[in-house]
Amino acid sequence: MLQRLLRMRSISPPGIRVQLALWYTIVSAGLLLIFSIAFYTTLQNMLASSFDTELKMRAQQAADAVTFKNGHLTVYNIMDEVRELDANAVILEGTDDADDQVDTDHSMLQYIPHHDTPIFVKIFDTQGKILYQTSTFKGLKTPTESLDLPLHGAPWQGTANDPKGQPIRVYSTMLVSQNHIVGVVQIGQSLAPLDDMLRRILIGFLIICPLILLLSAFGSYWLAGRAFRPIQRLANTAREIGAKDLHQRVSVPLARDEVRDLAVIFNRMIERLERAFAQQRRFVADASHELRTPVAVIRNMTEVALAQPDGQEDYGLVLQEVNAESERLGRLINDLLALARADEGHVKLDHDPVRLDLLTADVVASMETLATERNIEISTRRLDPATVLGDAARLIQVIMSLVDNALIYTNRGGQIFLSVETCGSHVHIIVQDTGIGIAKKDLDHIFERFYRADPARSKAVGGSGLGLALVEWMVHAHKGIVTVESQPGKGSTFIVTLPSTVASKEEVLVS
Repeated sequence: MLQRLLRMRSISPPGIRVQLALWYTIVSAGLLLIFSIAFYTTLQNMLASSFDTELKMRAQQAADAVTFKNGHLTVYNIMDEVRELDANAVILEGTDDADDQVDTDHSMLQYIPHHDTPIFVKIFDTQGKILYQTSTFKGLKTPTESLDLPLHGAPWQGTANDPKGQPIRVYSTMLVSQNHIVGVVQIGQSLAPLDDMLRRILIGFLIICPLILLLSAFGSYWLAGRAFRPIQRLANTAREIGAKDLHQRVSVPLARDEVRDLAVIFNRMIERLERAFAQQRRFVADASHELRTPVAVIRNMTEVALAQPDGQEDYGLVLQEVNAESERLGRLINDLLALARADEGHVKLDHDPVRLDLLTADVVASMETLATERNIEISTRRLDPATVLGDAARLIQVIMSLVDNALIYTNRGGQIFLSVETCGSHVHIIVQDTGIGIAKKDLDHIFERFYRADPARSKAVGGSGLGLALVEWMVHAHKGIVTVESQPGKGSTFIVTLPSTVASKEEVLVS
């Protein structure tokens, strides 16, 4: 939402540190508001409940201080001495002077615990006649149920307003003598002190909460700065790393937290970039060397031919050499273009049913002549009927490239065996030779571009160093994998694993 508002106003968004501090402050404000409302409401209810409890206690004390004896209302003082009030004020029934007021010396306030605010006291008989009331109760009108309910045995509690409009909390309860209701006592007290206290608390909240939010904003901004300090150091280090100094690494914190994970991931990314740049430089150097060699041969041969204008036979030899180098150069360029298109994802493969056993047999038949010229025996050992979905031309290229690689690194008199074996939902194409083998240090690099385990032997037969790289790409494009097993002096075995149905590469790896 914040980002949307900033975009609408064409204002660049603030930094993450400011955004975190802002969101933290907003969340803190929301929590503080909820806490304040909950605290104020709870406190208000607690104070009101305490106020009502105290009022009930005062009413009970007033009721306990009044006894009905011989038709007279008698009040006991604190010294436990019985004091009889004026007959006109204490007779509950049987006299016409019951409405007269007692003297202030007889005020029941002195028998009720002292309080800073005035207490409203009124006593009724069962007929609803006022037998006693304090001067503070004059002008205070209460609803009729405040008298009716106690006379029927149920206390009443409510709020009434005095002549000045101030709220007065009133509690009415019955006067009981010998299990008979003989009157009603009403106790009231102003709510002004309670309202004043709540008002002061509210003002305190209005003053303290903004200060807390201000401190929270500064604190969150400071904490965000400390939290982002390791990331800032990582950014500074990353800013210093260039294409020529990818050997640098950011320091990894000891604490196992998100910053450590970020530093580790960043270092791994730099490591991959370093390897990629190294491979790119090696690729450019190897490609330049590979392209320069046939061009140099063609140039030298043409210069020799031009230097001997009368040698017709020499022209033929030169043209043959130029043709051979041109073919080698053409193969190299085609392989480079194929890999470049593969890297860009522009190569589309067919997905037609292909019989690998028949395809392998055809490749063996087509390569027999070349193998015979080199005095190498090529044959099949096992051809299980197997069908895969793929591009027949690319699969032929895979098998021929593996056979061609075996011919390069197999000595005269050696053997090459091809097999197609089914294993569950997968098919294995196996190309095994009895050649010179591959050293252990070269096995991890055998599928890299322009990598040769024996450069001299490969160049002698016109190898470009891209054949196995193309094999790996084409196999991966068919959701398969290619692996190699080899022992120096005993030969090598290349295994291509393909799904015989449309299965994922992960399934192939498990197999």
